[in-house]
Amino acid sequence: MEILKTELELNNWVKNQHANTTKIGFVPTMGALHEGHIYLVKQSVKQELATIVSIFVNPKQFNNASDLNKYPITIEADIKLLKKSGCNALFIPTIDIIYPSYFLPIKLDLGILDKVLEGPKRPGHFNGVAQVVYRLFKMVNPDKAFFGLKDFQQCKVIKLLASHFFTNIKIELCPTIRHKSGLAMSSRNMRLSDNGKKRASLIYKTLNVIKNLNNAIEPKDAIKYGKHLLAENNIEVEYLELANSKTLDSWIVWQPEKQNILLIAAYIEGVRLIDNIQF
Repeated sequence: MEILKTELELNNWVKNQHANTTKIGFVPTMGALHEGHIYLVKQSVKQELATIVSIFVNPKQFNNASDLNKYPITIEADIKLLKKSGCNALFIPTIDIIYPSYFLPIKLDLGILDKVLEGPKRPGHFNGVAQVVYRLFKMVNPDKAFFGLKDFQQCKVIKLLASHFFTNIKIELCPTIRHKSGLAMSSRNMRLSDNGKKRASLIYKTLNVIKNLNNAIEPKDAIKYGKHLLAENNIEVEYLELANSKTLDSWIVWQPEKQNILLIAAYIEGVRLIDNIQF
């Protein structure tokens, strides 16, 4: 696996792939890698794409400075995982490479995506995501990019970005990878104690409880019951909502099959976790 740290090294790697008519698969990350990330990498490798991963902790998508400072950095462990996964190259840029002095932020109307759920809770977050992915897509110029559906709303932002600026890049959205307990794999889990992880597994279990009440009782009552279950285990819910999975409009009635999505943000031991379930 090649480790690329400069824009010139990246450009040369990309040129070599194109010279060999090899298509490129790209997995952008912020590091602190886990099996969820590795699943994305393996999907690219399986499709016989020249697979490149980026590790860059993007300051523009953190609306909370302390959250940025607490983000885990595990670069040596990340490299070991990637070497085992079949990854071909790792790009580790600095802030100056991603946001040079001449960088001009793109303008992207996020519409409802910036007005619901994560949007108002994390002001500027999705704009920051759009800026960094735009820069990375421009630099890597992949044929396909892979993202995990745990960050469902973010995936919507990426799809919107691609439709406006990168119609040549296919966005492949992959299922959420979970621990046996049901807890969605996340870099933030590293900040939880063993007890915290055990309690965090109740988030997905509760989403399933609400899902199984589909059409049995009103959504508001099902969600109220879910919040009660979480509160009993000292899990602070920031939001827990039913939405249409296509539009992310909030709904007060159950949607047709495969158009429901329950989305949640909750705090355990001061760590903010998100998850969702579609049905």
